[in-house]
Amino acid sequence: MHDQLPHGFKRWTSFGQVRGASQQLGEEWLGQSALQRQLADCAGGVVEGYCAACLQPSSFQIRVGDDGIPNWRETLECAHCGLINRWRASVHLWRLLPRPPGDVYITEQTTLLFERLSHWQPGLVGSEYVSAEAAPGESRPWNQMTLRHEDVTNLSFAGGSLAAVLSFDVLEHVPDYRAAVSEFARALEPEGLLILTAPFSLEAATTTIRAQRGNDGTIEHLLPPVYHDDPLSGDGVLCYQEFGWDLVDDLGAAGFAQAEVITCWAPAYGYLGSAQPFVIARR
Repeated sequence: MHDQLPHGFKRWTSFGQVRGASQQLGEEWLGQSALQRQLADCAGGVVEGYCAACLQPSSFQIRVGDDGIPNWRETLECAHCGLINRWRASVHLWRLLPRPPGDVYITEQTTLLFERLSHWQPGLVGSEYVSAEAAPGESRPWNQMTLRHEDVTNLSFAGGSLAAVLSFDVLEHVPDYRAAVSEFARALEPEGLLILTAPFSLEAATTTIRAQRGNDGTIEHLLPPVYHDDPLSGDGVLCYQEFGWDLVDDLGAAGFAQAEVITCWAPAYGYLGSAQPFVIARR
């Protein structure tokens, strides 16, 4: 992948590369943290910058949690398109990274991100995991909407039929995540692009398994359970794993020809918080 990345984006190809840059990363984080504290305390809680999603200068609103601390990935809404930090950065990479012409699939359908991308990517296909009883690709009614059901471990798409797969904060909720990345690889055409986010530690060589599901459907918790917001339910959805660099190895084993991690911290675009890792792979 030889495309040029904007200032604030960095490519990482291995855990060893990150370890070699640990001192530099620590020094950078000290400066970044100081700027973030200053911004969080500023009047109005607004960052001015350029939105790479809706392609115009904008203001990004900082919202804080009950503890008074911003969750930077989940805030900084653009005044124009309404997309938060991680969504805007995702769209930025989707616009930037080359891919073949063709259909794009995203593993969500009820979010503002899907709504916006539907305007920017004609023919975008989205889905949700609606029900264990639904067939792959089946349409089901939900809250005055019609949702497409997909299980990412058993997609309905034909092999080599997609130009890109976008999956944001989904893979950590899939017990058999290796089956999911194998399905992404199967459905992508040659040179097809995968962009995914999930809890990922740049400083971890291996994935932390928090819970696992037995063949009978029972769940064994290896660590205290963590639940994330579920767009289809107020009950939340269990986090099964938090990824390390072995995910990149799993992508290679699944059939991807190239895989890397791209991080971003770019105040000019309203990207603040942690390094914000994006896992990028090409079929």
